Amino acid sequence: MPPPCGIETCKQHDDSINSQIHPLVDEINNLDNQLSILNVNEIIDKCRQKLDKWRHDSHKEIDRFYEEKYQELQQRCIERVSQKRKKIHQLKLKTNELIQEQETTYDDISSFKAIINDIKRDIDQYEENGILVDVHPLIINNNLIYIEKWTLNEIDISTLSSLYRTIDCSNDDWPVLTSNKRFLLLDQYPNLCLFDKELTIVKQCPWKYDRIPDMCWSSTLNCFIIVTNNNGIFQVNENLTLVQSIETIEKKQWLSCTCSDVSLFLTINDEHSGIFEFNLLPSFRLIKQWKFPQIYNTDEFIHNIAYNNGTLALLISYQYFKYSSSKTVRIEVRSSSTLDQLWSVPLNITYQGGRVNRICSLTCDEWLVIDHKTSSLLHINKDGQVKAKRSYEPTAHNATLFGSNILAIRTTNCLNFHRV
Repeated sequence: MPPPCGIETCKQHDDSINSQIHPLVDEINNLDNQLSILNVNEIIDKCRQKLDKWRHDSHKEIDRFYEEKYQELQQRCIERVSQKRKKIHQLKLKTNELIQEQETTYDDISSFKAIINDIKRDIDQYEENGILVDVHPLIINNNLIYIEKWTLNEIDISTLSSLYRTIDCSNDDWPVLTSNKRFLLLDQYPNLCLFDKELTIVKQCPWKYDRIPDMCWSSTLNCFIIVTNNNGIFQVNENLTLVQSIETIEKKQWLSCTCSDVSLFLTINDEHSGIFEFNLLPSFRLIKQWKFPQIYNTDEFIHNIAYNNGTLALLISYQYFKYSSSKTVRIEVRSSSTLDQLWSVPLNITYQGGRVNRICSLTCDEWLVIDHKTSSLLHINKDGQVKAKRSYEPTAHNATLFGSNILAIRTTNCLNFHRV
């Protein structure tokens, strides 16, 4: 008698699973072998080269500073001798004048003696002690060198470190910034400013187009994507030497942008706009537009969009009552390939017009939401749980993860760097 159909199907299912486990075992063994033959000393020596270069450069800087101060010391010492010689010369002229006139008084003699004593005392002190050289000890700040800790790279906003770099910058209705692994791009209207990880400005160039509501980095194209209010979308290369309009994308009131490995996602500064997806290669062709009410209600508004490891996070406001000016905000995460909803969480944020709320991606598929109204940072984990919430002063308006260990936060009047 043949086995029941259900038993045969179950057996085939088990065989299918078992056939998939063996390649995984082989891969694990390969990783174990790779780790066992890893030459840690070579890695240490390679990384140590940065420390050695820092030490060499620091010694050069100390030597340069020493030579500068040594020359200053020589100049001051020679000036001191010249001043005393000038006083002695003036004293000689005065005494010769009195001798010729033969009108010396006891007061003159007393005055000369006092001057001579002062000069002698100054020369004796100078000969014995030289001039004052006040030397302060060289203080080494631990932040001069950062060595990455080997962790899962999880970020905890509740224990955000004190800022280690800050610069002044003006703010406007669109406090935007973005970054790649090397540089951070800041919209400092009417200029674009490029910074390195020491918050040193690398390049600044004028921006002659419209205001910028958002911008992002495309690792696929190796360029920045910049969204404008009315002049369309632009590509800007990493060193800000080439600005190119993307003519295949229609000029609209674009509001927010983000890039996956294959697509550019855009939203419009309007209710009922939906999400536009364009391919990155070869020509920014429109792939699809998800319109209302396909994915949202007709009275909802997308503030900001961000990509992270195959998912899109959106900040959306909706009204309790159609004609109410007070709107609450939720975060929604969807598949970047299908736009199927993975989860949605209401946030304790109220939107009343003006600045849009911002979101940025973190490591480990997590998110950071900036509530500018209460100046709060909300850390959302990959399952939609609020992992941490903390206030931030001065008022935070936007943020981006710079590399894997720097959180850049743009406030009302400055840009702050924190280690994470």
